[in-house]
Amino acid sequence: MIDDAWALKSAIAQARAIAGRQVKPGELIALYYERIARIDPELNAYVLLTRELAESQAAAAEKRVARGEQLGLLDGVPVSIKETAALAGYRNSLGSLVFEKSIAQVDSFAIGRLKDEGAVILGKTNAPEFGTRPITEGPMFPPARNPVDTTRTAGGSSGGAAAAVAAGLCALSHGGDGGGSIRIPASCCGVVGLKPSRGRISSGPLFGEDWAGLATSGVIARMVADAALGLDAMSGHLPGDPYWAEIAQPFLPAAGRKPATLRVGWTIDAPVTVDPEVADAVESVATELARLGHRVSRVRPDLGQFRPLIQILAVTAVGALPIDNQELLDPLNRRMLEVAPMSTAVDYLKALLELHQQARRLIATWDQIDVLLTPTLTYPAPMVGALGQNVDTASEEFLDWLSFTHPFNCTGQPAISLPLATSKSGLPIGIQLVGRPRDEYSILSLGAQLEATLEPKMSAAAPA
Repeated sequence: MIDDAWALKSAIAQARAIAGRQVKPGELIALYYERIARIDPELNAYVLLTRELAESQAAAAEKRVARGEQLGLLDGVPVSIKETAALAGYRNSLGSLVFEKSIAQVDSFAIGRLKDEGAVILGKTNAPEFGTRPITEGPMFPPARNPVDTTRTAGGSSGGAAAAVAAGLCALSHGGDGGGSIRIPASCCGVVGLKPSRGRISSGPLFGEDWAGLATSGVIARMVADAALGLDAMSGHLPGDPYWAEIAQPFLPAAGRKPATLRVGWTIDAPVTVDPEVADAVESVATELARLGHRVSRVRPDLGQFRPLIQILAVTAVGALPIDNQELLDPLNRRMLEVAPMSTAVDYLKALLELHQQARRLIATWDQIDVLLTPTLTYPAPMVGALGQNVDTASEEFLDWLSFTHPFNCTGQPAISLPLATSKSGLPIGIQLVGRPRDEYSILSLGAQLEATLEPKMSAAAPA
């Protein structure tokens, strides 16, 4: 078997080594499956392994290399995908016991793109039912635990994906983000989480718009350049998509170039108190950005305006699912299913209209700035089982924690969480950069600059 250090090498390094015949995809998947067997029982990052598929994909990649064929962006690189995504021929449960016997007939667009680019799919990662919790705890699977501290949550809803990357159980992960579900677990686990622009990655062929356009696929990785590469691999749209963001140029080069002098606004203002260590981390990064030559100023956008609107959209999304046995549901989703009929079509359209109006007002902030700097979360990862246990207060608890993530699902802007700080107790603190509409390039360049300057210890806590 190849050296264990290969498990923590970047996806870019692995792709180059495969192309250069330094390592074989079959060797990488053998290494990752050995680590999954050894490490994952404590983390519960994976909920389904697809070894037969991975071995066939690895063998096909090896043949392409041997024949000197043109290789895909991720040819032979082992990745994971989120349980709530469709993988043709495999369970399509949405993380729910209601659908545990459902089998996907087609791939989600992002998954099809990963296949097209030669990625090797190791399996599906843990997610809460329907992705409605920002922690990966639900009735179908054991909780996803944080590799940094297994008493803590890995976050959610892409908690298994972030845990897998942080623990060196794949090269990079597919995730989904409807209110922060890529950035939340990335912040909790100390890795990079990229939510792309609305329409950058199609929600098809199964969905026209997912959560009224709030949800999108994205990437969780150990470094900014890998996140850019993953976005290059997954991005694109289908005819008839209600939203799409054309790709002006590849994203990976942006992570390799020094950014221009940017106007960076920073804020720690939220409807709730921000943990002092988190606030200090943001101010420290703002100071560093000024030292690097960027024009930095404090701004005070209203980030609390979307709370009631995103609740309506989440509730109606659950209410639209074909659920025939609500007794199998997570208590929170059961409550959402019960109250969903109370919202009429008129209520839904009013909420959507107000959301779009509020989004325009928030996006106007970028008339004065190029990038917004915020905390990713208001406090670091809580203990497993500590958050959202009371269905009467769960939504408010969640939205308090997610004060800085969910607004940018509502606006559709690209956002990235970077592991740039650590609490005194050793927990990762994520720092978020939010770009102008359809401008992933600036946040990738700036994120890579901060990554290189501040030297985040993104994989220091990965189990050996």
